Amino acid sequence: MLERLLDSLNKLVPPENADVSVAVIDNDKSGGARPLVEKWKAQFSMPLLYEMETAPGVTHVRNHALKMAADFDLLAFIDDDEFAAPEWLAALVARYDETKAGAVFGPVWSIYPDSTPQWMREWNVHAIKITETRDRIDPGGSGNSLMDMHVVRKLGLTFDARLSKMGGEDTLFFYQMQDEGYRLTQTKDASVYEHVPEDRARVGWLFRRWYRYGITDALIISRHSSMRVARLKAALNGAARIAVGALLIAGATVATLGRNKQAIYSQFFTLCRGFGMVTFAFGGSYEEYGSALTRPQFGADIGAVTSSARS
Repeated sequence: MLERLLDSLNKLVPPENADVSVAVIDNDKSGGARPLVEKWKAQFSMPLLYEMETAPGVTHVRNHALKMAADFDLLAFIDDDEFAAPEWLAALVARYDETKAGAVFGPVWSIYPDSTPQWMREWNVHAIKITETRDRIDPGGSGNSLMDMHVVRKLGLTFDARLSKMGGEDTLFFYQMQDEGYRLTQTKDASVYEHVPEDRARVGWLFRRWYRYGITDALIISRHSSMRVARLKAALNGAARIAVGALLIAGATVATLGRNKQAIYSQFFTLCRGFGMVTFAFGGSYEEYGSALTRPQFGADIGAVTSSARS
């Protein structure tokens, strides 16, 4: 997958008036990506850098990228299981130039394995569907994003390593940016495409992901509250979502006679988030990138990052 990503980055339409470098940050202690990167260096259209991050987890990879981009004006992230449309980076930079936002987000479109059920393909539930160019009320993830490094440096922002195994550290990062009054925006023109592994193209994986969303949502909401107040809010919000989600599931099942899987399974989003919030309320957590339900830890994967320095 990394080779396909590098191939797509090599074909990028460069942003105007920008010097662009591409960095691959390898989270494999054996340096498994190095030979591939070395092979591409000679034919790459931009400077191609390779560095290793030995601390496990994508959070550490992202923080490594922040350090690498310390002297850059802009930093864009793209994951190693994605590949970019030719206009991807130029569209992100163009939206930044138009808005001077703290961060810009683009859509991530899913490519499913052949074994994926047709109803899931049509639902395209794994995608980040951005179909309008406009400002955002809520942050996006970092898998297709560009950030103003002047803002990052001014605020001293990093990705919280305590969320490395749970996930959601990128959402918290951009919420912290928004808390300080910086604008968040999006563009429909900066598309990337993600290969969905077979083990993620399953309902069970979606339920676990939505359950984790509930935990991290409760955690992020609590950043301005005492833990006692945060847990009380999480318990009430979670219980309400469980009740509403159960009613929605029952209603969708009856309305479709149990035949429309998309209509039924989509209602589990509310239910699963509710259970996640209740888990947080009672002191539990979930390591999506670990292996267990745990006590809360908050208060090779190969990461590819593209950085743009404006001249």
